[in-house]
Amino acid sequence: MERQRILVVDDDAALAENVAEIVGDALDVDVEVADRLKAALTRIQDRRFDLVLSDVRLPDGDGNDLVEPLRARWPHAEVVLITGDATVTSAIAAVRGGAFAYVLKPFAPPEMLEIARRALGQARMAIERERFRDELERSEKRHRQVIEAVPALVLALDGRGRIAIWNARLEQTTGFTRAEMIGQPGEALVGSGGVRPLAVKGKEGASAERLVRWETARVSSEAADAETWTYAVGTDVSAEQEMLRRTLRAERLAAVGTMAAGLAHEVRNPLNSAVLQLQVLRRRLARAETTRDSLDGVAALVEDEIRRLERLVSDFLSFARPRPLERRPTDIGELCRGIATLLAPEAETSKVRIDVQLAPDLQPIDVDPERIRQVLQNLMRNSLEAMPAGGVVTLRTRTVDGKVEIDVADTGPGFGDETPIFDAFFTTKSIGTGLGLSIVHRIVTDHGGNVRVRSRPGDTCFTVALPL
Repeated sequence: MERQRILVVDDDAALAENVAEIVGDALDVDVEVADRLKAALTRIQDRRFDLVLSDVRLPDGDGNDLVEPLRARWPHAEVVLITGDATVTSAIAAVRGGAFAYVLKPFAPPEMLEIARRALGQARMAIERERFRDELERSEKRHRQVIEAVPALVLALDGRGRIAIWNARLEQTTGFTRAEMIGQPGEALVGSGGVRPLAVKGKEGASAERLVRWETARVSSEAADAETWTYAVGTDVSAEQEMLRRTLRAERLAAVGTMAAGLAHEVRNPLNSAVLQLQVLRRRLARAETTRDSLDGVAALVEDEIRRLERLVSDFLSFARPRPLERRPTDIGELCRGIATLLAPEAETSKVRIDVQLAPDLQPIDVDPERIRQVLQNLMRNSLEAMPAGGVVTLRTRTVDGKVEIDVADTGPGFGDETPIFDAFFTTKSIGTGLGLSIVHRIVTDHGGNVRVRSRPGDTCFTVALPL
């Protein structure tokens, strides 16, 4: 802060110099001296003084006449009047006229120093208050400019939930002016954030709305009785939401088309096979070939194709309309052992060895056991079918970073990195729906987990990660 200045005004030069020396040394301020009222008035116009110590009786006027010009030029300066013949009336009049104090001659230096110190302190505080007020006004102005300039919807709610700020972008978007909205309840507009409808003025009084995504923050000062304000910044996402709806609709239609084409392709094969077998059966009946041996083979083939159709429809429904999860605490180790036992006969037929490696410390986790069993059976059967000449399937569990991981690994030929194995209706089998891995992916994702895979000849491993 700038060094403070004192002006001593007295026609007694010796007294003026003594006072200047005392206050200058004790208070560490700059001090000047004037011996006339006119000289003092000239000085205060030229430069700032924080305190004037003036005798009341001056050769060319009255010390009281310094108060008004000094305050007009330097509003925070103080005046201390000094006199040798004061009365109560004159002292009261001086203080009422704006003087800080009225000192009687002769005075003790400590008394004068104390009065001067208090006057300078009051002047300093007044200057600081004005500086803080100016800074606050500039800060508020910048704050308002930012709120008005920011390309977003900005509002604030006071401690009672009423609108205290409503920026220009909100006025433009909604058609409601600040005057209409300030003081209105606003909690329903922003809630706790997220996408919410915002009413706007339509043509000829008709109501409409825009969709706005709000980000909110609650702010309060450290004062015990301070209000907590809510500030909200919004983005108009009406066009975005409409585009999202159209995109989702188009994606659904495309998915339906893909599934319908895939389903038609898969259904046609068993239907054609069944029709051909039925024609064979009809020809044999026409030739009176009705022995059991001649009919059982055809009937068995038709039955196989019907069961194939049944599996196809089941897979399709599982993919298209998955049922809600029915979670309950499940022992993953016991589940894996059960699946290995179930598939052991199939593995033995294919000359495949099933190797089960279970972590000893696995705790039950909250999953839908039937859906997880379906996942592991699909993966295990894929591995068995990938090794028609024999091999090893490894079923392995462990706990990693708050997740249970289940590996299904095989020693089959594998597949390329770019193979779209999780795409619906994609399959490398001569017989298959191509929905198995899509269903696996969906079930695991519904559980909040993920599936990852690595594959190279002789080492393919699917890893199912389920959160604890």
